[in-house]
Amino acid sequence: MTERTLIDRPDKLPHNRTDTSVAAAESMKPHAGQQRERIREFFNDRGTFGVTRQEAELALGIPGNSLRPRWNELVKAGEIKNSGTTRKTESGRAAQVFVECSPFQRRAVASKANWPTDGKSNPNKADSAEFVPDFTI
Repeated sequence: MTERTLIDRPDKLPHNRTDTSVAAAESMKPHAGQQRERIREFFNDRGTFGVTRQEAELALGIPGNSLRPRWNELVKAGEIKNSGTTRKTESGRAAQVFVECSPFQRRAVASKANWPTDGKSNPNKADSAEFVPDFTI
């Protein structure tokens, strides 16, 4: 199982701010995490062969309108990436093949290195704080 990221917060599902999109995101709260985990496992099982969206939809039985947001969340979190190759769909068209990223390739999601610093060299330290060593000798 992979390390959890901010995409596992069910209160932050993507939508386009229309009433129907907000309602759809709200209705997915109980299911999104489970769908995401199923997609992760599918990628893990497929290894370097990779997965197209159509292959995932058919194998997992997740409709495209539900799969695409979970897929995009995994891309954004750096868990999967476009392999740069294509494979034919059932209709004979080329589809992008995505592969699971190795732990070394994954982006640091919400790591302290990405937090705003407001110009401070150490945002975790108050302006008037005195130096306190992290360890003693």
